[in-house]
Amino acid sequence: MRNYKSILLVFALCVAYRFKAHCAPTLPLPRDRNVQIFEQRQVNRVTLIAHLTNCTEATITLTMNLVNMAASTRLPLTVDAKERTRFELLTIQAIDPQQPYRYSYEYKWRPGRRAKVTASSFAYALPYVEETHRVVQGPMGTFSHQAGSGSENAIDFRMAVGSRICAARDGTVVALWQDSDAGGPDPTNRPYANYVVLAHEDGTFGEYYHLKKNGVLVGLGQKVKMHDPIALSGNTGFSSGPHLHFGVFCNVDATNRTTLPIQFTTRSGAIETLRQGGTY
Repeated sequence: MRNYKSILLVFALCVAYRFKAHCAPTLPLPRDRNVQIFEQRQVNRVTLIAHLTNCTEATITLTMNLVNMAASTRLPLTVDAKERTRFELLTIQAIDPQQPYRYSYEYKWRPGRRAKVTASSFAYALPYVEETHRVVQGPMGTFSHQAGSGSENAIDFRMAVGSRICAARDGTVVALWQDSDAGGPDPTNRPYANYVVLAHEDGTFGEYYHLKKNGVLVGLGQKVKMHDPIALSGNTGFSSGPHLHFGVFCNVDATNRTTLPIQFTTRSGAIETLRQGGTY
């Protein structure tokens, strides 16, 4: 009986080693709050499934380290959600099940979808209706819009917390977050910004960031018209003071994206490129 128990123990340890995996955390980091990866296990194989919460458009890049295992698709893998909230990414399977095998993986994601749009002639509305606001950071701003930041052509409007934000263009709500009350000028606060992202008909996306906690006024999948109220401004995330960050972008992958130069129809009816320091 003692020998029988010893054999069972050795067998269990071998199976555990052979199937050792690096899983997505049960409680994701803030940056992973809307996209998680789950594992569906079968004998000698594992299927990785993306699950999106409060997000229907995201670009996900997956990298893996495989030992005696093969993937069903080429790695690294970059995929767009394309309005799906749960879908299969890939399957990995043991090459020689009689030998030890293992895997680990990492993933990154960002809201939006990949596209090759680099310019737009669309004249955006100011993302508010009732007031005027000063542009505290324009394109290539030195605080957070530098080259390589992914926000090179974004505009920051100074706004008191609770100011009403309106859609700058018709679109569909494809991502949102409003649970955070953390913010400040330290870059470590970057993952804690509340936001709304709208999809536009030309394949670009508009982002509205640093929103007030519980300040989102729209729902996922909702279609909005230009000037419709969508959120309340705040001071969450990487922010030196209460403001609205607005930008138009499309993704290159889950790490890189293109931000488009944008013009606005101002109160005078003129179509203008907004200047840092100007009030509109």
